[in-house]
Amino acid sequence: MTVAYCDGHRCRALRHRTSPKTPYEPAGLAEILGRAVRASHGVVLVRTECLGACHRAPALLLLAAADPAGRRGMLIGPVEERQHIDAVVDLIRKADTPGHDKT
Repeated sequence: MTVAYCDGHRCRALRHRTSPKTPYEPAGLAEILGRAVRASHGVVLVRTECLGACHRAPALLLLAAADPAGRRGMLIGPVEERQHIDAVVDLIRKADTPGHDKT
């Protein structure tokens, strides 16, 4: 699986809108995704320019090797609240389990 997080100007601004203001709060989206990917076996994290889905900012695109030929992945957004981030991390973990094709 490849996890592409949009770093276009709108997604970047909205991603930081809910960022913690103190060092005691949880990490931001990019850091959380990075940790989940580093803990995986074969998942890749990519920072992209604008994905063209500004209405769903901040957005992520998940691409899996098992996607049908015409499918371009799964666009997820907005990813702002903790439950949204947790759901994405869960998808990364599930993609890393035996029986799932990996990119």
